[in-house]
Amino acid sequence: MDEAAPVPVSALAKRRDFLVGEATVRPSTRSIEGPVGTATIEPRVMQVFLALLDAQGEVLSRDALLELCWPGVIVGDDAINRTIAEIRRALRETGAAVSVETIPRIGYRIEQARSAKRPLREFLNFEKLKFDRRKLLVGGVTAVAALAAGGTAYSSWQRASKVDGLIDRGKIAQASSAPNGNAQAEAIFRSAIEIDPGRADAWGWLARVVRDVDAAREAARHALELDPSEANARVVLITQRRDLVDWADWEDALLEVLAQAPDNTLALDFLTLFYQGMGRCQDSWVTNEQLIASEPFNTTGLHRRAIKHWVFGRIGEADKVADQTLRLRPRDPFAWNARLMIYAFSDRVAAALALLDDLPSRPVNLTEPSVESWRAALRAIDTRSSSDIAKAVEVCTEAASLAPGLAANAIMIFSYLGRLDDAYRVADGLFEGRGAIVQQSRGQGIKDLYSGSEWARTQFLFIPATAAFRDDERFTGLCERMGHVAYWRKRGIWPDPFVRGSLKPS
Repeated sequence: MDEAAPVPVSALAKRRDFLVGEATVRPSTRSIEGPVGTATIEPRVMQVFLALLDAQGEVLSRDALLELCWPGVIVGDDAINRTIAEIRRALRETGAAVSVETIPRIGYRIEQARSAKRPLREFLNFEKLKFDRRKLLVGGVTAVAALAAGGTAYSSWQRASKVDGLIDRGKIAQASSAPNGNAQAEAIFRSAIEIDPGRADAWGWLARVVRDVDAAREAARHALELDPSEANARVVLITQRRDLVDWADWEDALLEVLAQAPDNTLALDFLTLFYQGMGRCQDSWVTNEQLIASEPFNTTGLHRRAIKHWVFGRIGEADKVADQTLRLRPRDPFAWNARLMIYAFSDRVAAALALLDDLPSRPVNLTEPSVESWRAALRAIDTRSSSDIAKAVEVCTEAASLAPGLAANAIMIFSYLGRLDDAYRVADGLFEGRGAIVQQSRGQGIKDLYSGSEWARTQFLFIPATAAFRDDERFTGLCERMGHVAYWRKRGIWPDPFVRGSLKPS
């Protein structure tokens, strides 16, 4: 038997209705209509059902089902078991005269009841056909024309189905958190565009993953020429606009996209970062959970969930999610950093050091200054001796001048150790570009997507590690200079009370 082709979820709408057993299967509406009832099933359940049907009675192994219906996604046996159970329930409720047979230790296949196994002759009903030569000639010409039109439609369907499959593969690649995931996704989306340059969604996804800012902008514009409502393209252009200097206007623009495309993960991603950076931790939790619901195996949402559990004081839940995320994506830098931070700033130094010293699990891009600054910080957290704290301040201050991420680490560490003057000296350089500790790599990274230099770098100011930093009287002045206070006043929404520190809403 030829290997069955994957049936992407997005292709269900384009697949025609067909008969099987005593039932009509309608992929576009995800429904099965039988003699005793109608059942509607989830997209993934329909996808698995179609894969089994396309196998034409042959056995599909569990591995084959995973490859066809969950390509590139890590799922357990429970996912397949639940899906098969849902198919069986729908077939029972509709009286479809079709069943899913389990082949122990191998896989599954579709089995039709004997009464439903009608031969091809019965479907065509040859006995009732009357052959008139003239009608046959005219009918033949009509049939040829119909076949030609049908062939063109089938060709278009094949092309659309192939593009749908590529877009689904590209989505999985960009959500994988793999080091080359975006590059793989870009190549896949470009392949989709080669097949059909008129697909606005392919152009929108390309705009989302391409690294070059100008190329992203051009791809987004092309997508919007084809479809002015294409969500990814709209978000890409929103985040590149320089006229949206008012943070409330920028937020409104993203919320407008989500009003029309509630599951757009790019808009949800930006708002999750933004709300956390504004101390709106509860709102950040909500958008992050929406992101996870849309892309459940994207570890970006999972490692943030771990951090947010920690922010809300749920250490046990934070540990579970952090461990789960690292199991799913070993060596992922964000998942690893989340796990280390939660250990370090909940006084579990031995566990943090074990993670730091586990070379096979460390992210490949972890730099020596980062390792050494964490090592010095962990020793100081463990002993709380004045000499170890002084050494940590020395090592972390030197590292803070190298990159914004290391400066953020220094502020968290100094705040946790009670060295607030040192923390504010680093903050002067990170947020305002003044003082002796100004980062060498300013102008790089996610903050370039925003109008102000302080964007997307203040999330760590509203976590447990920086509670002392927020309690300091200097915090309000810093927030005023960064523009946070103006935003809070305009919105009438201040940071959540438990992370507000010395701020006094007015």
